[in-house]
Amino acid sequence: MINSAFDLGEELNNRTVRYILHLPLWNGFNYPNINLDFSNWISIKYLNNTGTALNTLVSSVPNNSGGLYIFYIKCPIIGGLTEYPLYIGRAQLSSSQNLRKRVKEYFQHYLMNDERPKITRMIKYWGSELYLAYYPVASNQNIINLEADIINSTLFAMNDQIPDQIISQAVKAFSL
Repeated sequence: MINSAFDLGEELNNRTVRYILHLPLWNGFNYPNINLDFSNWISIKYLNNTGTALNTLVSSVPNNSGGLYIFYIKCPIIGGLTEYPLYIGRAQLSSSQNLRKRVKEYFQHYLMNDERPKITRMIKYWGSELYLAYYPVASNQNIINLEADIINSTLFAMNDQIPDQIISQAVKAFSL
């Protein structure tokens, strides 16, 4: 319950996310044969309305495909304009991994043991507003390359690892 300006300030501080908007990084992303327009991704609510369990729609995520996935927050006030990406990840297709299994792990594993603090924060503070969008990709090598290039181009707030060494050093040096 928020009873004071201090409580509200603390709550707002805990939910603050920084976005880095940088055209030259965006222009470095070049995959002319792949249409990553967000309308081509399949989007579902990730958790139930209270943020305490996986949404039943998670069972519709393919278990026979690899691909990319994005966790994002959807604010209902101005639909379509207030969607905030937080994290992008990948799932390669193998005998032990697939898209469905991978996206379930974030709630079932990482949240429970605080192994990845940013993921824990993402689910704790935005669980009831958290959505998942996924994009099946056939080639495991394309999955790896696409994820790395998207991270390097967009610098989503909850991704810890930045594949490009120069970009990673710049982010660390300036606490971005």
